[in-house]
Amino acid sequence: MDEKVVSFLRKTYRGHYFKHHDLVEIPSEMASREFGYIPFGGGMVRHLSFKSGGELFAELVKQAPSSVYCSNAVYERPTLQMDEKGWKGAELIFDIDADAIPTTCKARHTWWFCSNCHRGGMGTKPAKCPGCQDQTVEQVHWSCRECLNATKEHVKRLVDFLQDDFGIDRQDIQLYFSGNRGYHAHVDDERFDAADPQMRAEIANYIRGRGLNLKVQDRVTSHVELGWSRRTSLFLAKATEGNSRPKRNQKLTNQIIATNAALIDESVTTDIHRVFRMPGTLHGSSGLLKMRIESLEKFDPQKDPVVLGGETVPVRIYFAPEFFLNGNRFGPYNNSAVQIPIYAAVFLLARGLGEVTN
Repeated sequence: MDEKVVSFLRKTYRGHYFKHHDLVEIPSEMASREFGYIPFGGGMVRHLSFKSGGELFAELVKQAPSSVYCSNAVYERPTLQMDEKGWKGAELIFDIDADAIPTTCKARHTWWFCSNCHRGGMGTKPAKCPGCQDQTVEQVHWSCRECLNATKEHVKRLVDFLQDDFGIDRQDIQLYFSGNRGYHAHVDDERFDAADPQMRAEIANYIRGRGLNLKVQDRVTSHVELGWSRRTSLFLAKATEGNSRPKRNQKLTNQIIATNAALIDESVTTDIHRVFRMPGTLHGSSGLLKMRIESLEKFDPQKDPVVLGGETVPVRIYFAPEFFLNGNRFGPYNNSAVQIPIYAAVFLLARGLGEVTN
């Protein structure tokens, strides 16, 4: 990443944390958590510990990192190496990303970018850049209203599973926008804190509908049903409105699962030593906030997480398709010299798609 871009991004992030460190959510048992961060243009720094919010805030202003992380686990000695930390338990966390949701819009905002000659194009990345023949070609996934809304739908399904199937109170499920294209669900329920990776994998597989043997009855039963049995009956009741009953086969089972499963990332759920982006911190690839969601229905992922300034800055954008932020339309850009708001400039520069020209 260009030094001028790094300097601009660090200055912007430092200014944000200096003025708005109150947005950062301090976790419970803070002194027992492992913290980490990624500096702009650098590698991950892990095994850190902070005893207070003030200590953490001072470090954020000092380092102005690209990304800030905190463990879902609590340890006896969080600053030591993993096998010496003394694991005591970990919150149950789920991740749902737009990449995992099958939508028809993906072909419209999947594109590639060559970091060598700054050329870009739509579609699957070529083995070599058609311009400079270099192999430093990256696949880039954008997002739109369609896939962001579809991702929301899977978050709703997840909450349904957690409440109805696992008996978790809604107030103990904290939903967050990830700061990019997905959502995190943090479960504050001590019943799951001691769960090992195998148990967490079983929970994840159940929510994804993996390995299910759904019993499709000849008719919808009248008694109260729970779990996947309830979902199956509701699906069949809707499918048979004015029509004959669908055939009981694997295709039907797949349809029931596809209609009800939540496509969570099981590798996230099963990892009991993972560090997660801290709520209330900026995403390193977008400049958007990982923020708590009070109302999923009202939340706008293209507007609500925009917390950086609206002052315009001169930049040259190498390549970027059209996108929307804070109610405004930007792009498409192709080697374009433009004046755009800081929040839009960071959204592109943090991905290596442009340079500062002032």
